[in-house]
Order: sequence, then C-alpha cells, then structure tokens
Amino acid sequence: MRKIILAALMLLPTLVSAGTMTAKIDRILFYEQGNLIYVYPEGGVQNAPACHGSNGDYISYKVSRPMAKEYISALMSAMYAKKTVSFVIEGDCIDQSMSATLRYFIVYAN
Repeated sequence: MRKIILAALMLLPTLVSAGTMTAKIDRILFYEQGNLIYVYPEGGVQNAPACHGSNGDYISYKVSRPMAKEYISALMSAMYAKKTVSFVIEGDCIDQSMSATLRYFIVYAN
C-alpha cells in the first residue's frame, strides 16, 4: 500500500502540470518553416496553460520528436475517421512559446 501511495505522490506534479481535453480534430496544419504540426481540436483548446496565446486555437508539437511520425499518422487517422481524442498538454508551452504543447493523446474507438 505504501508503494502505491508513494508512486501516486511521485506522479502528482506531472498530472497537475498537464491539462487534458477531449475533442474531435477539426484540422491539422503542417508548418515546415517552424518545424511544427498544429492540431486544431473542434471547439478550440480547453484547459490551456497560461502561456497559450490568442494567436491560434491549436495544440502543437515539433516534428523532430522521436514519435512524431506515429503521432501524425494516428492523429490524421482519427481526424478522417471522426474519432474522439483525449489530448494531454504540457503545463508550459515547450515546442512553441505561444501554443499548448501536446504531451500525449488517446484515440477512442467510438
């Protein structure tokens, strides 16, 4: 029991610093000059960090990430199949200074 509580306490800062939202994907923008992918969730970004500016209602991530190809493949599949996606975003704007950074996501079958 102590190990479970300790593990939960160790994860708490990670969970608190991240925002979550669930939506379908409206569109995806490939921005080569900035080395970024922009994902526009339907209804806009919810639970965004304070650094998220008003320049766009998107979540971004760098194409240089180790799993960037897998991300775009799954996200595009979800968009075209109109699947619901849970996005987990960083507590800070890491990949772009004025945009919520995608940490990870879950695509639902329904």
